[in-house]
Amino acid sequence: MNKRFFVVTLLAAVLLTAACSCPSGNRPQAAGPAALETSAKASTVQTASGPVAGYIDDGVFIFKGIPYAKAARFMPAEDPDPWTEVRPSRAYGPTCPQDKRSGWWSDDQAFAMHWDDGFPDEDCLRLNIWTGGLRNGVKRPVMVWLHGGGFRAGSGQELISYDGTNLARDHGVVVVSLNHRLNVLGFLDLSAYGVKYAHSGNLGMTDIVKALEWVRDNIAAFGGDPANVTIFGQSGGGGKVSTLMAMPSAKGLFTKAIVESGSITQLMDPKYSRRIGAKTVETLRLNPSRIDAIADVPYDQLLAAYNGAIASVCEEARQDGVFPENILSAILYGQVPVVDGEVIPAQPSTPEALALSKDIPVIIGTTYHEFTRDQEDPIFQPLALAQAADRSAAGCAPVYFYQFTWESPVLDGAFGSTHCIEIPFVFDNVALHRTFTGGGQDAVQLGHRISRLWTSFAKTGVPESDGMPQWEPYPRKMVLNIESTIQ
Repeated sequence: MNKRFFVVTLLAAVLLTAACSCPSGNRPQAAGPAALETSAKASTVQTASGPVAGYIDDGVFIFKGIPYAKAARFMPAEDPDPWTEVRPSRAYGPTCPQDKRSGWWSDDQAFAMHWDDGFPDEDCLRLNIWTGGLRNGVKRPVMVWLHGGGFRAGSGQELISYDGTNLARDHGVVVVSLNHRLNVLGFLDLSAYGVKYAHSGNLGMTDIVKALEWVRDNIAAFGGDPANVTIFGQSGGGGKVSTLMAMPSAKGLFTKAIVESGSITQLMDPKYSRRIGAKTVETLRLNPSRIDAIADVPYDQLLAAYNGAIASVCEEARQDGVFPENILSAILYGQVPVVDGEVIPAQPSTPEALALSKDIPVIIGTTYHEFTRDQEDPIFQPLALAQAADRSAAGCAPVYFYQFTWESPVLDGAFGSTHCIEIPFVFDNVALHRTFTGGGQDAVQLGHRISRLWTSFAKTGVPESDGMPQWEPYPRKMVLNIESTIQ
């Protein structure tokens, strides 16, 4: 197989239909698997909405599918309905409905990635928690993971690499992952149809803010420190991190940020996001004076109309001469948050937006081969460099810049250092996701070191790890490989 062709084809599978991938399996155990404790008494926690029961695996308390909010279609999220009985929280909750993932039709991608797409439902505002202890007086740093897939696909469970067990047990942090509204449900701008829909173009992002508020109000009961929260994400998840740093409603809900191959400096102009909304309504043949009927349109019809509207408005923008030249921005066009003047007052690269997150230390970086083997990072690295430079010039807290260059040996090296490949290393899940990494001992050890960099940053704001050079802030760059260097 031509390596360049193989890696380029990942672009559609990863950005156009979802994020990354994963195999299923259990963490290798040297002396056999530890006993699994499922007693509700041992793992029940009282949240603001009601009690939840998880399970205990190898000393890690795990909770899945906890409702952090509820939301009617195209309406802002609200607190979930309270409950009094103990709520079982041992299985992942619903994922946001989305396009079919085309990558399943590629044997190579399906083998290496092995997505877990879960089950879709619009009632998808759920989060998952991994923690090393409950009610023991320890305040652990919290790391909130935002999944990839652009702003149209993916979930908090789609790959095994997202599993937070190793970070919670071996690195002393509390890991939170979550689902939120995507695509037409999360980013259809209907603001032209009345104040009721004023924020509909940014609901996917306000869902995340609602989840961070839940973390602030509840994570102490799970052994986490609500005053020490790091948001981190890859690809679209990195874009969500970038966007949160420009949102006044998110200020104070996190103290550090990590952007992995997802730097975004330009969001939608309301002129065009409203055109997409109008085209969607027109395609659905809805009477604008009765716009509320859109809440009853079957999801598949709604998504098809939205996707068609995006394609149409993309062509209009091209004719207007404003269509983005950057390939990543072109791919994401119409599927990103909108600068609406309220939820997002200004573009992320403006002084106004940078001032909101001026005190937030940030890790920013990319992998070496993202969708091509012939050039060095032509898609993501320029945006990452621009974001790092903007923050540095604005006098923000330190930026730590990296490039991940380790290459996977899987499928005769077809992936190289591809998009998503750093995720198993960040979560210390190299052996767990061995269909993507190969699971070799050198790679496993590199995963131990990189995960320590990420978790030490979450603890102190400075990324440090045994076996790694001292990471100096931007404009210096950490090259992450078996032998890591500072350039």
